Amino acid sequence: MTGKTVLVVGDSWSASIGQGMSEVGASRNTVVNAGLGGCGILLPVGKETPEACRKWPTRWPSYLQKYKPDAILLTVGFWDVTPQRLAGDKEAHDLTSPAHETAFRDRLNQAISLLTERNTPLYLMTSQQAGHPKYRSSALVMNRVLREASAKHPGVRLLDLRGQLCNDDGCPQVLAGTQVYDPTEHPTKPARARLANWALNAMFTKDGA
Repeated sequence: MTGKTVLVVGDSWSASIGQGMSEVGASRNTVVNAGLGGCGILLPVGKETPEACRKWPTRWPSYLQKYKPDAILLTVGFWDVTPQRLAGDKEAHDLTSPAHETAFRDRLNQAISLLTERNTPLYLMTSQQAGHPKYRSSALVMNRVLREASAKHPGVRLLDLRGQLCNDDGCPQVLAGTQVYDPTEHPTKPARARLANWALNAMFTKDGA
């Protein structure tokens, strides 16, 4: 692929995969990496949410207008599966709470509406946290909501990140001879290169998967 522009938004996993896209393809393409560590889309209340994380409803449309991307990647598979305190909550809950599942679905629909306003293809990544015992139940809810959204909205496609990182034995630290995670639990350089190539092929080749 050459001459393409990809906009990457979402959390630090988005940022990491966006970095991989730059490393494997930026010499021939433009990668706008707007992934932010610590940022999901649920917009919980409280000081634990960085101010920058609250601005996606206005920032993302401005990125579309400025960069006119050919494809967009959105990943929010870590922060939004963790327990959070939304408006009206006295305690934090995860997506197994019906109210939090509804809130995530509403925010996701808002994000999809914003990001597809110019009919740009949007790619959503599943949460790899479904392989983590602590977050599995919440991540499975997220992945179901993501599947439902990708089936409902034209121009939205689901990329199974979990399927790229996990197998029948779980989500190992070493996969196909490659160390998957660095000390921060993000992809190592070889792993993010593989994930970046996989995502870019899915976006811009007819037989990409």
